[in-house]
Amino acid sequence: MGQNIKFSVKISEDDLYRFNMHHSYTSSQGIFSIIVFALLMILWALRFSSLSLLYRILYPLVAVIFLLYIPITLKSRAKLQIKQDVFTYPLTYELTEDGIWISSPAAEEPAELPWEYIYKVANWKGYLLIYSNRVNAYIIPIEAIKAEYTNITDYIKAHVEDYKLKIK
Repeated sequence: MGQNIKFSVKISEDDLYRFNMHHSYTSSQGIFSIIVFALLMILWALRFSSLSLLYRILYPLVAVIFLLYIPITLKSRAKLQIKQDVFTYPLTYELTEDGIWISSPAAEEPAELPWEYIYKVANWKGYLLIYSNRVNAYIIPIEAIKAEYTNITDYIKAHVEDYKLKIK
């Protein structure tokens, strides 16, 4: 695998939003909001006949707020993130023997992510995700690298420990 692989991808606001939604709803915060929504709706249904008009309205209202808070917050966060200089241009990735070099015209120097510092590599619903830690990942739309996808994942598999790979 001596040959470096180089490719560029542009991230959209929707890409950021989908990743953040995935991350949030697989974390305790997202799961908690769904549980609170479900409990409030069950409680509302079971006690409906004994509730005053105010509580008949408040229970579902509070439940919906719990359910919609995270998606609305993440949508506004994605709108702000996409305006950052780093997302103005496509990110260029170069897979080398030492790691992954990530560069952008918005950055003075490329960032290096050594293979041993990769937390996890996964594919999920049309994305290749290269995690630098438990929370942050480089989001690569598979559609943008379709022609090179197999070469890219093979190169990664040859350099990253198996337990860190969640590539189907």
